[in-house]
Order: sequence, then C-alpha cells, then structure tokens
Amino acid sequence: MKVKKEKAKQEPINIDYENKRLSTVYFMPLLLIAGFVPLIVYAKYIDLTGTTQSLYWTGQQQYLDFFSYWKSRWVMALTLIGLIFYIILYKQKKLPFKNLKQYYIPLGIYAIFVIISTIFAIDTQTALWGFVDMYQGMFVLLSYVIITFLTINFVNSERDVNLFVNAFLFLMIVEGIIGVGQYFGFDFFQTEIGKSLIVPGDIQVDGLSFSFGPKTIYGTLFNTNFVGSFATLMLPMAVAILIGTKNRKQRIASAIAVVLMLFVWIGCNSRAGYLGVAVAAGFALLLFRKIIKKYWMVSAGILIVFASILVGLNNYTEGSIVNRLKVFNVKEQIETIKASANDEKTIRFEDIILGQNEFTFKTSRETLNFKIDGNKLYFLDENNNELEITTKGNEITINDKRYAGYKITIAERYPGITVIRVGRNFNFYFTNSGVKMISSGGRLTEPITADTFKQLDGLESLASNRGYIWGRTIPLLKNYVIYGSGPDNYPIAFPQDDLLTKSNVFYDPTTVVDKPHNMYLQIATNTGAISLISLISVWGIYIINSLKLYFKINYNSLEKYLGASCLICVIGYLAAGMFNDNVVSVTPIFCIILGLGICINLRLRNRILEEK
Repeated sequence: MKVKKEKAKQEPINIDYENKRLSTVYFMPLLLIAGFVPLIVYAKYIDLTGTTQSLYWTGQQQYLDFFSYWKSRWVMALTLIGLIFYIILYKQKKLPFKNLKQYYIPLGIYAIFVIISTIFAIDTQTALWGFVDMYQGMFVLLSYVIITFLTINFVNSERDVNLFVNAFLFLMIVEGIIGVGQYFGFDFFQTEIGKSLIVPGDIQVDGLSFSFGPKTIYGTLFNTNFVGSFATLMLPMAVAILIGTKNRKQRIASAIAVVLMLFVWIGCNSRAGYLGVAVAAGFALLLFRKIIKKYWMVSAGILIVFASILVGLNNYTEGSIVNRLKVFNVKEQIETIKASANDEKTIRFEDIILGQNEFTFKTSRETLNFKIDGNKLYFLDENNNELEITTKGNEITINDKRYAGYKITIAERYPGITVIRVGRNFNFYFTNSGVKMISSGGRLTEPITADTFKQLDGLESLASNRGYIWGRTIPLLKNYVIYGSGPDNYPIAFPQDDLLTKSNVFYDPTTVVDKPHNMYLQIATNTGAISLISLISVWGIYIINSLKLYFKINYNSLEKYLGASCLICVIGYLAAGMFNDNVVSVTPIFCIILGLGICINLRLRNRILEEK
C-alpha cells in the first residue's frame, strides 16, 4: 500500500494514457517544429520604415530575410495549433496534465516576466514581434514555454518517443547533406533549383549569395555559430539512437546521421559548438562508462570516424581547425591581447571631441584638430599649428608625414567629411548646433563612453570580440533586475553609440551589436534577471534529477538511451550558450528535447516504482 502511495505521489502519469494511442495527426505540430521548421529558408522583405529597428539597423528601408522570419511565424502557428489540440484532448481525457509543479512554476514565472518586460519594453513593437534577423518577440518566447509543456504532456508511450526519433533523424540527414555540400563549395541554395525553392516568384533577387564561403557550414540555420549549437543537440541524439535502437532502418539512418553530425559539428568552425560537444562528451563518458566498455567496437568505430573527419578537414583547411581550438587557451589569449596593446605598432583610437565649430580626433600616435570657419575647413596639429593640405576632387591629403596614414573625403550628399584611419571610417556631420557623428542607421549622434565591466577592460578582443560585448552588457543588468528591456530589445538597450571603443574592436565603428553572444546575458537583458533565474531553476532541477536517475540505471532500451541523451544534449547546449545566443532556428529543438527528457524521466521512474 505504501508503494502505491509513493508511486502516485512521484509518478503523475496514468498508465491508461500509455495505452491510448493517439493519431499521429495530433503530434504533427510538435513533429514539424522538431523536424521541419529548422529547415525553412524562404525570402521575405521586411519593411523597416517607421520602426525603431530601422534606427538601430543599417538605415535601409527594407531588409531581405531568409532564415528567421518564417521560422518564427511557423513556430508561433504550430505552437498555437498544438495547444488547441492539447486542450481538446485533455478535455476528452485522452491526454494528461502531468503534475510537475517543480517545472511549471518557474516556467510560468518566466512567461509572466516575458509579458511584463513587453509591457515596459523600450520598443513595444520589437518586443511583440522581434528584432530584425532574430524575431524572438513575446509570442515566440511564450511559444518556447508552451512547446516544452506540450512535449511533456503529449509523450506518454514508446511509440510517441519514436515519432520524435524519426523527426530528428530526418532533420539530421537533410541538414547534414546540405552542410557537407556547403563545406566543399557546393551550396544547394546557390543552384537554380535551390533558388527557386527559397525565393518567391514575386521577389527579384540578383546575385543571391550568403556571407559564408567554402570550408564552413551555415546549413539552413543562418550562422555557423547556430550550426554549432544545433550539432551540440543532435550529435548525442544520433549516437544514442544508433546504440539503443533495434530497428534496422533506424540503425542505418542513425549511423548516417552520426557521420553527418560529426562532419557538421567539426566543419561549422563554431568554437562554441566545439565547447558544447566537449562538455557533453564528458558527461556522456560518465553516464555510459559501462556501455562504452560493453560495446567497445561501436565506441571505437565512432572514435575512428571522429578522428578521421577531424584530421581530414584539418588537412583540407591547412590546419585552421586546430588553430581555432587554440582560442580555448584563455591565458595565452589574454597574453596575446596585452602584448598587442603594448606594441608600438598598434594604433588605438583614444578620443573624439566634438565642438560647435571644431572637433578633435586623437589616436595613440597623433592628434588631429579640425576647425570650421565659414565654408573653409582647417587642419591643425596637437599644438594648433595649421597643416598644409592638397585637395584633389573631394579628397584631401595632409602633407605632413605625421598624418600620412589619413584619408579624408569631403561628403557629397551632406555637409561634412569622412576621416579614414587604419581602415576605420568616421563620418562627421556639420550642423547649426555643432559637429555630430553619423552612427548606425544614419543617425546623428555624439559618441558616448559606455559603462564597462572593469575586469574585461583591455580585453575587448577576447573570444572574437565578446570581451567588448560582454563588458558593455554586464553593466546594463543593474537596470533589468525585475524586468528587462523587452523581448529582442537587446540591440536597442546596448550602447550602440560607443563609437570610440567600437573603432578599436570592429572594422566598422557603426557596427550594430544585435546580440550578446551569450544566452544568459541575452535573457537577463531582454526579460530580466528574475526570468533568467526561473529558467536556470528549470534546467537545474532537470539536470540534478536526471543525473541521479541515469547514474544508476541499467541501459537496456532505446528510451533509456534517449533519456540520458536528452540530458547530455541539454548540458551541452547550456555550455555552448556561454558563447552563443538563443535563436529561433535552434531553440525550439532545445525546448522539445528538454520536454522529451522530462517526460522520459517520469516514465522510467514509474517503471522503477512498479518493479519495486
């Protein structure tokens, strides 16, 4: 009798639901999110006129999106359909409401603060529908919560689990084939067939090309870093299916998927992806230590395939993959950055001072003063001595050899000049209220000095300039403890007019920093610190409960392998999240894997209690 009470308390699943096989139609919304939505690539012209987005983007009136807009719309639509299905089936007593307060409460708190952050957002329109290229507004973020909830409550049998296995296998194979082609210079989306599939007939696109060339992979996910997060989720899943399935077709498909995911993981050149899989592999070794010994031939085969792909691609890229791995030597990176900063050959931009009729441009080498008198522009050295110049057309050359590295151009379309130094363009605009600078989106502004996280001062170029982004993002968090700047409002909250420091970090001082390259900073800035703590609680509870379960379990079924794999995937994704962001191309997959992992854990605990 005590055992029954304990089972009822710990395991909310009613066994009747396992025996009620629902039509696959009801699973289609979640299955499409898992296996189809990440593959969507379709052109959409986004009208930026009249929105805050245009102010903080590139100033253009329209933007052509291929990778994010339609994914976000499909995610919202399918989530809504899935929720309607669930409500109907729940009322018909064909699906349960699993009593999992430890997950639902923090997920609910997160959802509440997403809504609150939208209400108090810097820009409400962006908060609702998302920023350019990201499209993770309130409705998409709430969809992530609902997707997790639906997965937990829809999956009640091995058949249900198997549906997601097949969806993931389909996704891995298609994404892998596209990725391999891109790596070797055959980009499907550059072919006539590919273009016809991703460009509507009413849109004319000349010279279609994406920013990534051969020897890397962006797949259908827009960015190589996102491919890294994708591989972190899919590679452990592929291995688990290969080892655990007894179905011959699934075994063949999973073997192909393992090879493709290894290739995609290594070939995408995402160091965040490398870190994610490395951390995941560490936990996999602990959880599967006995299985690795038992199936040592399979383990050795996977290791050989991994080594072969790594060596082959490293040779193919003339050692670039191994060189990219050196970034993980943080001590060496810091020493290199400091050595570069102290190098006399390094030119750094130190100050820009704007006045009414004059402005000063100062680097670590020289100071150049500009003075406006009527229609004439004078050039002065640091002692205010006038410098001789030569004018040719709209180009000005300073004859003094101290300023030989300058290229100065008189603007044709506005009253002002462009100063180019070390390849950086600084655009000055002359107004009646004084000299201004042109920042992102063509805005007239005065440079600001952003608050910094002192520990990262001088380390701005750390981890591909993440040192700069993190160092300017962390101080923002004091403003967003309760609620954030608004979903996808990060680019608006970020100090985009920190032009001086940007010029020392980026090639273009007006570069728009639209994401922090850190999932945790992204969440805290957009929806607040409390929302971040809520999600960390969900992830933490799941990880702790899973570790307790899978350290002791006897692996003898596909479901058990998949349950442990979900844990490994989640840990790897969270590790990669230290350097990557949540994006609509990958995050829905993470939510499904998290929900799948939670419901598999419940099913396995139910069996353990029954055995007792």
